[in-house]
Amino acid sequence: MCGIAGIYGKESSKHIITMVNSLKYRGPDGKGLYINGQIFKSNDIDKEFTNILNSNFALGHNLLSIVGENRLQPLKFNNIILVSNAEIYNYKYLVKKYNLSYEDYYSDSEVLLELINYFYTGNLLEAVKKTINIIDADYAFCVYDGIDYIVVRDPVGVKPLYYSYDDDSFAFASEKVAIYNIGFSNIFDLNPRTYIFNGKINQFNHNNRNTLSFNDYDSAINEFKKFIVESVSKRVSGVDNIGLLFSGGVDSSLIASICKQLNVDVTLYTTGTKNSQDLNYAKKAAKSIDLPLKEYIINVDDVRKYALPVLEYIDDINLMKLGVGLTAFFTSKLASKDNIKVLLSGQGADELFAGYNRYKNKYDTPDKLEEELLHDLENIYHVNLERDDTVTMHNHMELRVPFLDKNIINFSKSIPLNYKINSSTDNIRKHILRDASLQLGVPEFIAYRPKKAAQYGSGIHKILIKKIIKESPYNELFSN
Repeated sequence: MCGIAGIYGKESSKHIITMVNSLKYRGPDGKGLYINGQIFKSNDIDKEFTNILNSNFALGHNLLSIVGENRLQPLKFNNIILVSNAEIYNYKYLVKKYNLSYEDYYSDSEVLLELINYFYTGNLLEAVKKTINIIDADYAFCVYDGIDYIVVRDPVGVKPLYYSYDDDSFAFASEKVAIYNIGFSNIFDLNPRTYIFNGKINQFNHNNRNTLSFNDYDSAINEFKKFIVESVSKRVSGVDNIGLLFSGGVDSSLIASICKQLNVDVTLYTTGTKNSQDLNYAKKAAKSIDLPLKEYIINVDDVRKYALPVLEYIDDINLMKLGVGLTAFFTSKLASKDNIKVLLSGQGADELFAGYNRYKNKYDTPDKLEEELLHDLENIYHVNLERDDTVTMHNHMELRVPFLDKNIINFSKSIPLNYKINSSTDNIRKHILRDASLQLGVPEFIAYRPKKAAQYGSGIHKILIKKIIKESPYNELFSN
């Protein structure tokens, strides 16, 4: 996980250094700039350095090195410049198929750049479209050929990307704060079904063809098991130490069980008040799966200390988002003490497999239920993913979400609704996921444990409601 930024317009060379400095926590291992046709890679770049340069287009990058000798960006191949925040899971296949010059110590972003160059015949947009149709990846990047620039993110929105503009300038970045700090006020998150071409928003038609079909429930379970094991496997490949946001629920326990079977060096991390429901279940589940668990026991003072910073990180006065954000923040803070750089999460399972309680209210109107599930999936980027990304990145680690793999998304769209939810009084839901989890080693008391939202299961919501939002400055913030 890294941070990217770019600006087109007046004083670009001045503003880009402010932007990359604003994103330093996303990439503490180095930074680089593209200004006035030149690339500079140094941890010592400062404001005085940019004062002598004039440019109407500039790019910046902050590096969080995870695997091997990841190189500082921006990267250049022929006339093409790239800044990228990407994990490409099928890079080995692509390197072989297209005979790329990739070596083991190179980064995913260099593979991405070589692919764009491979398809480039003078039309940058077509080269980018062909590239994103063949990569299996989570990404946000900007590519520039000296004439045109394109900014794009993955179809689900796992990697964050924001933008803003005024009469004569356009800016984008991995975090809102980088854009705020150069004086822009109206900032938007880029819809994953759109892209930016020379400062204009355009619709993207991602290649989402679904060729799956199932004759029976057992064959569907077997297909799901194959997909989820493959998804976890490629997200832990090459990483020495993996962390897992662990609630003791079925989603995180399934990922834990798969990590155990894959012999992954994984540690489970959980957060909760003393004797909270999630903490108690997490202890029992970790013991049953036989994986190490570390606990962050929170109290009122912890929540009081970090509630305001987390509100600033997520930039949303929303009590539910604050509760979930605090849970992820405390858990990743605990993991950071072990120098964990990759943290897995069960995010996305509820949207794909009808996990939320509200879904049962539309069971008797299947078309409306399907519509709501699709709506939630298409909006997960700004409802959940961007929040989780920013709070974990403030603890210098990358969040990976196995359930949002493209194969699992396509699978979830291909199965009948009754594989997910079976009545308007269904208090369990996610049936196919739960049954598959049991077969993959999740203990039965966890596989069929009813869902408990993170802010409630951890006990954080209770602290917020009974104590924190009654105090200043929270009482004023949440008064409306």
